[in-house]
Amino acid sequence: MKIKSACAWLGCLLLSIAGPAAAQNFTDKVVTMVVNYSPGGPTDIEARIVAQYLPKYLKGVRSVVVRNAGGAGGIIGVNQLGASSDGEKLNLGFFTWDPMDQLIDNDALRVRYDHLNLIAGIKQVTLVYMRKDTPPGIKQAADIAKSPLVTAGALSPTNHLTVRQRLALDLLGVKYETIAGYRGLRDIDTAIQRKEIQLTSNSLPGWYASVKPTLADTGIVTPIFQYDYRKPDGTPGRSPDLPDVPSFTEVYKNIHGENTQPGGEKWQALQLLGRIMDSMYRTVFMPPNAPKEAVQEMRNAFEQLSRDADFIAAYERVVQTKPRMIIGAEGEAIIQQLGKVDPSVQAYLRKYVAR
Repeated sequence: MKIKSACAWLGCLLLSIAGPAAAQNFTDKVVTMVVNYSPGGPTDIEARIVAQYLPKYLKGVRSVVVRNAGGAGGIIGVNQLGASSDGEKLNLGFFTWDPMDQLIDNDALRVRYDHLNLIAGIKQVTLVYMRKDTPPGIKQAADIAKSPLVTAGALSPTNHLTVRQRLALDLLGVKYETIAGYRGLRDIDTAIQRKEIQLTSNSLPGWYASVKPTLADTGIVTPIFQYDYRKPDGTPGRSPDLPDVPSFTEVYKNIHGENTQPGGEKWQALQLLGRIMDSMYRTVFMPPNAPKEAVQEMRNAFEQLSRDADFIAAYERVVQTKPRMIIGAEGEAIIQQLGKVDPSVQAYLRKYVAR
């Protein structure tokens, strides 16, 4: 009995020593959170909410500090995280990522997303909206197909928002021209307000934060569709965060007929981008050289953060939607899809963006 008691006592002692040690990768550290867009935008706003509440779940951490590294459509910040030195291996990246850069082998992207260590993703929906006074007048979503010409604003020609927008408009049969090259979504919305363009896309946080109060509630624009949201049973439909806006498939059927279904290479490409982007519109990564133990501790921290009532309330108050997080293996599976895309689909996308 004495031997058993001694062993039990020793085991408890070892656990008490090993347990905290295994969870002290960030003790007395300042974690830098690299944000790949400029201050004040939706990505930055969400990152700062996370940075405020995350330290609670990183044992001994001094703080989490945001560093903005915007530019090149978000690529600069991604490259910085990918090139982290040994002294930066505990850094975080909070990104609005763009898988198109990897799918089309963009030379500017110097690190593959599937070579970074995914920590978490935040699921969000994207919607397309346009000026209500676009000829012949937009009273319902299907009226977009009646317009003689729609002028669509976009970021770079290879940006995921640009490509998805083009694919969707092509499938709907809309006559349009794309004006690309705007530096930011706020610039695009200003152009809509000035009647320089008529249509564009945005994430739901961007919609609620700026578009809805300044353009929709004032009667200038109306939402046309949201990209299909995958329900738990796998069927497409409307996001619970945007129940009053029709899905892309709904609008497609309204235009082409109730018994029709989109198909072909454009539809395959649109579905691919939807599966990857909408599942994790915002992504959190650690560098390729991050220690495995630190990666696991950070994932555990985000797992706990995703259930934190104060964080959820703060996020919902600012972003107007719940933080629907994907963490660990489920998110990794989505990232790994990028390395397994059919070469023919990649070739099609490269050809498509070059048009």
